[in-house]
Amino acid sequence: MYCTECGAAMAERLVEGRPRLVCAACGYVSYRHLKVGAGVLLQRDGALLLVQRGPEGAFPGAWNLPAGYCEADEPPPVTAARETIEETGLQVQVGRLVDVYYFDDDPRGNGLLLVYEAEAVGGELGGDGQETVAVGFFPPERLPEPLCGGGHDRAIEAWRARALDRWQPGMAMRYCPHCTHALEERLAFDRMRCVCPACGFVNFREPKLGVSVLVEQEGRILLVQRAVDPGQGLWSLPSGFVEWDEPPEAAAIRECAEETGLVVEILDLMGVRHYTDDYRGPGLNLTYHARARGGILQPGDDAQAARWFAPAEIPPAEQIAFVSHRLALERWRTAERECC
Repeated sequence: MYCTECGAAMAERLVEGRPRLVCAACGYVSYRHLKVGAGVLLQRDGALLLVQRGPEGAFPGAWNLPAGYCEADEPPPVTAARETIEETGLQVQVGRLVDVYYFDDDPRGNGLLLVYEAEAVGGELGGDGQETVAVGFFPPERLPEPLCGGGHDRAIEAWRARALDRWQPGMAMRYCPHCTHALEERLAFDRMRCVCPACGFVNFREPKLGVSVLVEQEGRILLVQRAVDPGQGLWSLPSGFVEWDEPPEAAAIRECAEETGLVVEILDLMGVRHYTDDYRGPGLNLTYHARARGGILQPGDDAQAARWFAPAEIPPAEQIAFVSHRLALERWRTAERECC
């Protein structure tokens, strides 16, 4: 290798504790830098846009994101847009930075791959026939092989994991509500919590607050047969979740009316119980004692049946949807026997 300053031959010497190429004539030191590439995650109907590399050069025949190396005077988002239209024929609007991947498996040198979200705004899909020989959209279940190195494989696998990791009720929050960055589990305020590494948001998970209503009439108790999960087909007290802006007593009256058609009067709070048997997440359930004051008994909302039960008619425990309801019913049945 020759010096770019004076053209003299360069030799390897120890500089600042590392071997570097140094010019014997002028003393110029060559500091090797990471290459910087930029690419896009472009989706259509849940499928990811990928291009197949040609038979020449690094990673022949492998599939990668539309991407390329940044020019010295070119911002990475501009590179990502330029490379996308060159390789796929699609004009894109580049969005937020998704992640940065360091790579050391490219024979052209180590570097960083910056991956951006993007949206197609024009053009027609088609490979350039030079660097890329095929182009297409692939769903997470059917990604082509082999995947390209240079950070592409990890970026694509991370996209696949996110695409297949469907959020379910009760699961922890996965994305920051302030900046949409993926949350990470970290130690915060003395326990592991989901924290946003971009803006510092900490997700303090809160217990759900539910209410149940034990309605009595002439020695009988009101139960509903659930039409939805959890506990579809099983029996329960009229119940539901408290809205963020309503008192629990109001929620109990509302839920009872929605599920049974009856208007009730709250008598007292029977108890508060922490529960963990709901797939939507753990919480606190407040059980109220009430009596009917009006309305017409008829199932509604998420109930498929509503009826009165005498103590001896109450369904067995395995037909009661929730543990807290089983306990409340057993206490009521015991109290009825003691009264008699």
